Amino acid sequence: MENLALTTLMLPFIGALVVFVFATTSGRRMGVLFAALTTLCMLSLISAFYQADKVAVTLTLVNVGDVALFGLVIDRVSTLILFVVVFLGLLVTIYSTGYLTDKNREHPHNGTNRYYAFLLLFIGAMAGLVLSSTLLGQLLFFEITGGCSWALISYYQSDKAQRSALKALLITHIGSLGLYLAAATLFLQTGTFVLSAMSELHGDARYLVYGGILFAAWGKSAQLPMQAWLPDAMEAPTPISAYLHAASMVKVGGWHWRAASPTSSTTRSLKACFSL
Repeated sequence: MENLALTTLMLPFIGALVVFVFATTSGRRMGVLFAALTTLCMLSLISAFYQADKVAVTLTLVNVGDVALFGLVIDRVSTLILFVVVFLGLLVTIYSTGYLTDKNREHPHNGTNRYYAFLLLFIGAMAGLVLSSTLLGQLLFFEITGGCSWALISYYQSDKAQRSALKALLITHIGSLGLYLAAATLFLQTGTFVLSAMSELHGDARYLVYGGILFAAWGKSAQLPMQAWLPDAMEAPTPISAYLHAASMVKVGGWHWRAASPTSSTTRSLKACFSL
């Protein structure tokens, strides 16, 4: 199961490298191929998890001493969201091959390798964010999704598209500052970045960590007053706009909201404040 999880995570990144560096005229075919392979690995991972009949499976990837920096967690919720982000990523990749052509009436343009490379990176970053067992890992993939959204929103290279992409990058990056605060506070208080350690927090530290996570969710999910980037993000190619709404950027916020699951009346009150 651990090998399947790693393969599901790494395939989109390997595919992006292959498409961007090595592919010449076959970028769209390679994009679909790697998206399909990732989907097959994802389905195999989900099947293996449910057959194992476990509550959760945790895998540590990088650690320094006793401190886990990056790891994966496979449970019922993460597998559900993983299915959504990877499978819809495949559908978007397939649809893109028919949308990005010179026969498109509004945007007659054949999709470049750059488009499919960043789309695969997007899928991989979303998979990594969903499976990450540490705040540091979530922060890494959080930032990668921001970079991919910038590259894809500005894909047509028009002045408006570039301004819209920069706006999305800046506003969502402001939200990511909450994750930096949360990760630093969690480590200083518990000596670890593992998400499960948040249940050990007390007092002001609890507010800082949960508040930071919810602030990051606020920015990615385009909640007031950080919603300004979302309408302009429609400058992206239509398949990307669909993926942003259906399974990626906006859903990142929801996933971080889930990570800040209430463990006491204090955190429930904090989440209620952020939902107003």
